[in-house]
Amino acid sequence: MGRLIKRSHQLTVGFFLGVVAISASLLPLNNLCANDQMRCCTNELPNQCKTFNVFADVLIWKAAQSGAENWAQVFETSDNVVNVDILRVSFGCDVGFRAGFGWCLPCDQWDTQLYYTRFHTEGKDRASTNGEIASSFLGNFYIANSDGLKTGPTYQKAAIEWTISFNVFDWELGRDFCICQDFSLRPFIGLKGGWINQTIDSKWQTPIFPNPDPFFPPIPFDRAEENLKNHFWGIGPSTGLNLKCEWATFCRHSFSLFGDFSGALLYGHWDFRDFYQNDKLEEVSIDVPNINGAAAMLRGFVGIGWATDFNNQQQSFSVKLGYEAQFWLSQLQFYSLNTGRLNNELTLQGGTVDFQFNF
Repeated sequence: MGRLIKRSHQLTVGFFLGVVAISASLLPLNNLCANDQMRCCTNELPNQCKTFNVFADVLIWKAAQSGAENWAQVFETSDNVVNVDILRVSFGCDVGFRAGFGWCLPCDQWDTQLYYTRFHTEGKDRASTNGEIASSFLGNFYIANSDGLKTGPTYQKAAIEWTISFNVFDWELGRDFCICQDFSLRPFIGLKGGWINQTIDSKWQTPIFPNPDPFFPPIPFDRAEENLKNHFWGIGPSTGLNLKCEWATFCRHSFSLFGDFSGALLYGHWDFRDFYQNDKLEEVSIDVPNINGAAAMLRGFVGIGWATDFNNQQQSFSVKLGYEAQFWLSQLQFYSLNTGRLNNELTLQGGTVDFQFNF
C-alpha cells in the first residue's frame, strides 16, 4: 500500500509538471493564432470575454470509500463447513451542488474563478444471523479482553450508518488559447482547500463471548455502539487543463465537446475518534494519533455543451452535461482490527449539469 501511495504521489507531481509544460509551450500561439483569438473575443459562442460570469452545477454523484467493503464478517456453520460473508456499506446516488463566480479581462483571455462544492451522502447496512457477526473496528476487541490476549465478543445482530460530508473551495487563474477556429484550451493554476468528514456509527446486539475467562467472567450486556470519525482538512496548489471542441453552430447556438482535467496536492490534517460503549456502561476509547501529511486528488469532467448569446452578444448562457469523477487518495486512515492503519482512497463520480450566465 505504501508503494501504491508513493506511486500515486509521483503521478500527481508528474501531472503538475506536464500541465505547466503544456501551458508554457502554448504561449507562442498567442501570435501564431492572433486572428482566431480575436474571433474568440468577438464572435465565438459562447463568448469567453464577458466581464463577469456566475455558474451553478447540479451534482448527481455516488461515493465509493475503499475500506467500507469490510465493516463486519458473518460466520455461519453448516455441515462442518464455515461460510464467511464479508459485509460492505453501499452508498446510493445523492444530489450535491457547486456554485461560484468569475471575472475576466476583455479580449486578453485571462480569467479567475472562485467556487464551492458541497456533497453529502450516507451509506447503511445491517445483518442478522444465527451464527456470529465479528466487528472490524478496534474498540470492540477490548471488551472483556483488556490485555488484548483473546478476542472481543461477536454478535447476532449489527447495523451501520456511514456518513460522508464533502466541502471544498477552489480558486483558479487561467487563460484561453484558440488553437484553431473550433478548438480551444484553457490551462490554469489555482488553490484548493476544504474538509471531508466521515462519521461511522455502528450498533451491535446479542453478544456472544468466545471462551470466556472462568475467573473473570464478562459482564453480560444486550447492545452496544461503536462510533468512529475520520475528519480531514487540507489546502494546497492545483492545476489543470480545460479542452473544448465546437462541432456545430446554428445561428446563435453552438454545440461542443469538452474535457476538464485537474489535480491538486494538499497539505492535510486527519483527526480521529474511536469510542465504544455498551448498555452496562463499559467503555473503550481508542487513542488514535492524528496525522499531518500530503493528500493528492485528481478530477475529470467530460461531456457535451450548448451555448447561445443574446442582447447583441453582450450576454450569453451555456449548459454543460457530462460525467465527472474525483479521486481523493489516502482519505480513510483510521485503525482497523483486521488490517491496522488504513490508507484508502475516496471516489466521487456521477453526472454533473453546469449552468453558466455571462454578462
